[in-house]
Amino acid sequence: MSSHNHPLDDDDESSHSDWSEDDQVSNNKEASLDYHTSSDSDATGATVDSEQSHDEHANCDGVVGASMDSENGHDVENSDEEEGSLNDEPEQQALYDHTTSESDSTGVSLDIGHIVEDCDEAEVSLDDEHEQQSLDDYTNSGSEGLGFEHHSSSHTDDYDGGDDTTSDSEQMVNDDMMRSPLYQGALVTLGQTILLLMAFAVIVGLTQDGLQTLLQILSLILPQDSHLPATKYLFKKLFKTGKYDFHVYCPKCCCVLENNACKRCHQDFDKNELMKNGNFFFTLPLIDQLKHSLETSNLGESLNYRKTRPTNPDTISDIMDGKLYKQMCKDSNLKKDYSFSLTFNSDGVPIFKSSSFSIWPLLCHINELPPNIRKKTMFLTGLWFGPKKPSISTFFRPFINEMKTLSSVGFEWCSNAKIVKSYVYAIICSCDSVARAMLQNIKQFNGKFGCNWCLHPGERVEKGKGHVQVYPFHEEVTERSHTDMIKYQRNVGTGENFGVKGPTPLSSLPFFDIVSGFIVDSMHCIDLGVMRQLSTLWFDSSFHKEPWYIGTRANEIDRKIEQFQPPSNITRMPRSILTRAYWKASEWRAFLLFYAPIVLKSVLPRRFFEHFLLLCQAVYALQTTCITQLELFYASQHLNEFVLNFETLYGRPHMTYNVHILLHLSDSVRNWGPLWCYSAYSFEGCNGFLLKLYNGTQSVPLQIVTSFLLLKEVESMGKVLMQNAHPRVQQLFDTVVDGFNATKHVRRVNGTVFFGHGCSRALDLYEKDAVEQFLENPVKDQAIFYHKAVYNSQIFLSINYRRKLKRDNTLVRRSDGSVCQIVGFAKVESHTGCEHALCLVRKCVSKPRLFLQGYFGESRCQIKHVMSISSEFAELTVLDLSQLSDKFVVYRQENSCLVCLLPNSLERD
Repeated sequence: MSSHNHPLDDDDESSHSDWSEDDQVSNNKEASLDYHTSSDSDATGATVDSEQSHDEHANCDGVVGASMDSENGHDVENSDEEEGSLNDEPEQQALYDHTTSESDSTGVSLDIGHIVEDCDEAEVSLDDEHEQQSLDDYTNSGSEGLGFEHHSSSHTDDYDGGDDTTSDSEQMVNDDMMRSPLYQGALVTLGQTILLLMAFAVIVGLTQDGLQTLLQILSLILPQDSHLPATKYLFKKLFKTGKYDFHVYCPKCCCVLENNACKRCHQDFDKNELMKNGNFFFTLPLIDQLKHSLETSNLGESLNYRKTRPTNPDTISDIMDGKLYKQMCKDSNLKKDYSFSLTFNSDGVPIFKSSSFSIWPLLCHINELPPNIRKKTMFLTGLWFGPKKPSISTFFRPFINEMKTLSSVGFEWCSNAKIVKSYVYAIICSCDSVARAMLQNIKQFNGKFGCNWCLHPGERVEKGKGHVQVYPFHEEVTERSHTDMIKYQRNVGTGENFGVKGPTPLSSLPFFDIVSGFIVDSMHCIDLGVMRQLSTLWFDSSFHKEPWYIGTRANEIDRKIEQFQPPSNITRMPRSILTRAYWKASEWRAFLLFYAPIVLKSVLPRRFFEHFLLLCQAVYALQTTCITQLELFYASQHLNEFVLNFETLYGRPHMTYNVHILLHLSDSVRNWGPLWCYSAYSFEGCNGFLLKLYNGTQSVPLQIVTSFLLLKEVESMGKVLMQNAHPRVQQLFDTVVDGFNATKHVRRVNGTVFFGHGCSRALDLYEKDAVEQFLENPVKDQAIFYHKAVYNSQIFLSINYRRKLKRDNTLVRRSDGSVCQIVGFAKVESHTGCEHALCLVRKCVSKPRLFLQGYFGESRCQIKHVMSISSEFAELTVLDLSQLSDKFVVYRQENSCLVCLLPNSLERD
């Protein structure tokens, strides 16, 4: 799935993303990536009433001081509850006692047996004929119902084919017609038009009636010689979605049914009734998606990134530099050409505000792709749907079985007219703490031995009106191991198992370490976890008697926050600290790394501020593009010092699970690379995108699956039908598929994209001298100047950009470490006819100076990414855009300027 994240927006310099957190709550679907709408935990284990504020009802890893039982997404278990297995009998919850009916374009009533919002419509009984409607019939007659029959085999379906009265013979479209102009003199072919319309319909969530109306309007507007199908039925018959499997499971033991019978319970069921109650899930064969993408999307060539990327044995810059990854290459076929590994994720996402139903997508991406491609090439391998969390042994079993085949046998595909074989391994799982405990099948953080990586027992302490599970700092704690976890799983019920509740199917996943294969996710642990917990301690009035409380100075802090000018890499502008209950994870990350070190310097008492700096510097170092072994050592030391002194400063009741697992953060980096490589941001973004792929409340999972596969087909067809397309047509197709706003005037020169018409004028003497000195060749007197450019997916602006912006994309750091201000961009031409894209800058007159450093205990902490620079800049000089290495978050003062260096340009919100 292509990401919807692109910088080429002339109206706003920020990167727009259809997978962004803003869009994840759009379309009136009342969805939120913080899926625990009725529960929230900072991994402490306290029970809190569900009628809490928005600040307390957010992501499970990010809550401060409380955890609650949830009917939506994850269930937070109480440590005193009886240990259970993965196949415990789930609750029998009937969605509704009545069904409603709805008609498609043919007037045939379709079963709508699930997820019907509360309404006053009369009950409608369905006859046996409609109840026996097969899955194939359903997918060919619209997505308005759930009239599945008992078939659960693989399907290759038309996308919501409909049953319009127009026959195929009336408007048959063949390959020649697809490549012919839409009408005489048209810039676009019939095939290109159909692709544009279908991509638009899916991306914007156009309803079936809306698509039908759009086609009818176009049929009236277009000339008579146009062959564009006039009905949605004929239109959609031109597309074939990929394969998917449909599974109905037993409501008692969650075992997949075969011929209406459960082999485990030895009981027969009515599949139609189970489907109405949501007892089903979808799986999408991964091998088909991988082969399709590698062959049609040119991903095969990108797999060479593992070999062509710059490497240094003393640094860690990607997953391939991790200790466990290197070990896997020695022990498996991962070292072979064209073989690759996966990071996978599964998380609950609510789909309706007034319902407990949620979807659980099983997503993965390829680790060996370049970072800019990796994060936006997602594969959907499964989709669970219902009011309860999935049974891992049922939901993950098809994925695990397929991975066994892919790792031992591999699969063949065509690369540059040559048949090659790839072996595939799922080696990293990125998820939050509640999902992680469920996948490992161990007690959660609010139970004894609830840590996923060590045998810290934790302890129960009083907090408020209840008790919480805390994790005081221990000097020596035994680390969990894969071997011990397997042993504890086998010995459940016979002795001390250190929190292990039973076996998990992930133990049989080839080359997957059931302990180290799970990473500490920075989004949930740090951004939504520790950072939000600290802000509650600092600003919540319930702590007004504590020495760390600074809530009375919130307005002063807000005035400082308003002065920050982030670059377009940070998608959200800074907001008032008083609105922190509504902050997203990316806002907490920006506050931790950029805003708080500056605005809290003279506000937070010194010992608390310098203690906070330990966390700030350590997290920043672990998120940088390239981490040296020395930086990793200091980051680990700072985190140990932070956790060690947290109890002394804030008290034992606040030693939450999120604070504890900071001790395991460095191990994740040592094993699998920097934090940005596997953070949950990209997966959460994809979850938000999936929420856009359905309309209404009927047959939600099927709509998501077919729309997802349909977009894959649109992208694949685009590789063929968009060849030799008119530039305007190609640009519009990229705009629709990638989800960014179109820009009318674009010029590309040697990897640089210039925006706007540009201004053609003669170079003055200073400019020409600087250009020729840089190129070491004479150039023509005339050049074209621009104020906006994109290079390597980053937006850069000149100080003369016409719009007055709250962002700053003009200050950059050169590869030599100096800071420059962009004056403009120029396309110059040498006398030999070669075009050059150049950047005109003025260098800061002074070198950047460190602004912050602190001493806490025996640790000296230098905040190296926050610097002070002069507001004066020297004479004009010329650079190639490849020399612009980094951008800054800018905080301007009267005579100087503070700048915060971004840790990397690869991770997107």
